[in-house]
Amino acid sequence: MAKAPSEYVLYLEDELAALGPLERTRFFGGWSFAMRGARFAYVLRGRLYFPVDEALRAALEAEGCGPFEYEKGGKVVTVTRFFEAPSACLDDPETLRDWAARAARTAGAM
Repeated sequence: MAKAPSEYVLYLEDELAALGPLERTRFFGGWSFAMRGARFAYVLRGRLYFPVDEALRAALEAEGCGPFEYEKGGKVVTVTRFFEAPSACLDDPETLRDWAARAARTAGAM
């Protein structure tokens, strides 16, 4: 039986739908959001991440955001392709949509 999305995932889906036709799918124990077949946002371990290029990575780093990390075999694995969304995204839907739109453009979804 498939795991149902959390309230957080449903909230993100509702807010991100303002960007355009949105698809939500399972992604390695989390969720991904895509438009036009291009994934641009991921919820992994209850946190929102965006795929980055150099410019978006620099902008997110300037906001104090870091890459996705997980532990495997007693070692920390860092996935620099995905950076956590700024904490302001949790409090302000407009800020969330602005950052998500940047990520969507980076991913080729817009």
